[in-house]
Amino acid sequence: MNKPVLFDINWNACINCGACVAVCPQEEPFISPFDTIAIDRPCDIACMVCEMICPVTTITHRDAVPSDYPEGKVTEAFREGEKRQN
Repeated sequence: MNKPVLFDINWNACINCGACVAVCPQEEPFISPFDTIAIDRPCDIACMVCEMICPVTTITHRDAVPSDYPEGKVTEAFREGEKRQN
């Protein structure tokens, strides 16, 4: 299991092609209001397929931290990633 990440999109470069959404394996919709992958919540799968498929390489990521989650919603995936780091 990968450590959860938070994605960022360079909106000046994004062409809204939808490729990132099309390949996303998340069970629930992991979509932003702009029809891209979500950038407002951590991705617990962190497979990075969306980054790899982006034709303009505008998707980047950083490791998720507890403050990225809504209060009290830190996931088991995050906890497992923290255990592996230590």
